[in-house]
Amino acid sequence: MKWNVDHLPTFIAVAEQGGISAAARLLGEPKSTVSRAITRLEEDVGLQLFVRGTRSLRLTHDGSQFYRHAVRILEQVEAASAELAGLSQAPRGTLTVALPMAFGREIVGPHLAGFQARFPDIRLDVRIGSGQPDLFRDAIDIAVIVGSAADSDLIRQQLIDTPLIWIAAPDVAARLPQEAAPEELASLVRVAETRYAGSSLSVSDDRHGARRVTLDPRQMMQVNDPIVLREIVRSGGGLSFAPNIYCRAAIAEGGLVQLYPHIHIREESSLSLLYPGRRLVPKKTQAFMDFLRSVCARQHDLS
Repeated sequence: MKWNVDHLPTFIAVAEQGGISAAARLLGEPKSTVSRAITRLEEDVGLQLFVRGTRSLRLTHDGSQFYRHAVRILEQVEAASAELAGLSQAPRGTLTVALPMAFGREIVGPHLAGFQARFPDIRLDVRIGSGQPDLFRDAIDIAVIVGSAADSDLIRQQLIDTPLIWIAAPDVAARLPQEAAPEELASLVRVAETRYAGSSLSVSDDRHGARRVTLDPRQMMQVNDPIVLREIVRSGGGLSFAPNIYCRAAIAEGGLVQLYPHIHIREESSLSLLYPGRRLVPKKTQAFMDFLRSVCARQHDLS
């Protein structure tokens, strides 16, 4: 398959702008030049890349697959050119980062101003969400995710591992049994993160070893943010469990009590970096990855 890499910027512009006219304005080229480049690229790859409407274009299934590869090819070309030209000493450019809500607000957010001051030529586009982002569809350079990732085309590196701990407000804790089996604890939970409600948890204690217990979603409130969950529990919402990194400050201040430290929740509660696989990682991406590792190292030192 023979096609011209010089057509990729035009293809990407049309895909992202949704039409020939908008792409031509962005590129500063005549519409006829953009249209010819797309036609030639489709002929060269032997695939229809766009469905053409009256006023817009949208990617076909084949076009979407080709777009993901095209973005990565251009990133590698740009990174290689920067390395060879010696232009990569100062990280620069727009960096799109996706962060989970709790991690973004409580762990990373307080340090972003410091990162921006250190790297003024990096323009951050930070997106906070509750689910695993689609890096290719949303043109995200790097993401932090909770748990594991299924896409083998992406590189995953563990960032921080934080245990899930049992928590309650002090007045609620005073009414709970001092000793309880894992099954009893599961029946006492009244609020839990959505991803755990109705699921089977792997729990172990010093007396009975490992076992699985099920949380009944019919008897509990569900919430998809551990910070909101923490505040519900702190205001008297009952027994629950949450990642330690979001609870230890409230425990130190007396707003929460950690309970049943001998009953360990063995579910994965790690945070990981996720980014497209490539030999040359852009300097801007590497700078933010190092920043995240530094922030998480401080959290580890506090534990």
